[in-house]
Amino acid sequence: MLVGDANGDVQVYMNTNNNTDPIFTEGLFIQANGTNINAGDRATPVANDWDGNGKDDLIIGNMEGNIVIYLNKGTDSVPVFGSSFLLQADGKVFDAGTRSAPRIYDWNKDGLSDLLIGEAEGYVYYLKNVGTRNAPLFKKAEKLALGNGDFLRYPDPTGSPRSRLFVTDWNDDGLDDILLSGKDGKVMLFLAAPEPSHAPLVFAKKIWNQSRETLIKLKSKSIEIIRELKKRSS
Repeated sequence: MLVGDANGDVQVYMNTNNNTDPIFTEGLFIQANGTNINAGDRATPVANDWDGNGKDDLIIGNMEGNIVIYLNKGTDSVPVFGSSFLLQADGKVFDAGTRSAPRIYDWNKDGLSDLLIGEAEGYVYYLKNVGTRNAPLFKKAEKLALGNGDFLRYPDPTGSPRSRLFVTDWNDDGLDDILLSGKDGKVMLFLAAPEPSHAPLVFAKKIWNQSRETLIKLKSKSIEIIRELKKRSS
């Protein structure tokens, strides 16, 4: 088990038995350059072969909304980590806002590892790998959407459900489904639909949603300006 904690540390609990009846050792702090790794508060780590060299690296989300990457310079049995770097998208450091939680998955089935990222507001960001297996490159981040055009999101009236996700074929239909959890401890299932994700109806609905949000923001700004002018005139 790979476990991150509130302080940003990452520990590994080794299974000394088997997968049917696992028995774990005490947690061992993972180190980089001879000191314990600290990826920032609320560390959410996953192990995956980031650069396609056959060795598992560390990809870690944090409270700041970034993704911290440690490449394995050793082997899988004796991993060695050096300095870290931050994930970039479109030439800038990726920022999910806060509480980023990454998962590595070939979402579009092109043979390249993509990124799916949960975050504090409950959405799931999709970063398509437009680079190569050995040198992943990401141009932009977009939110996953439902079939009706609304964004996929873990519901929470407070606005900060802290989405955490897992991808699996839940109903054995050959399509990727999503299990999404939140801070209330529940788990939601989003089943994949066989229709294309960018059908005209869905695309139009997404545009309408975005336009509505923009109009609401402009309306709120106009109200603020009118109030300020009234104060000055009085």
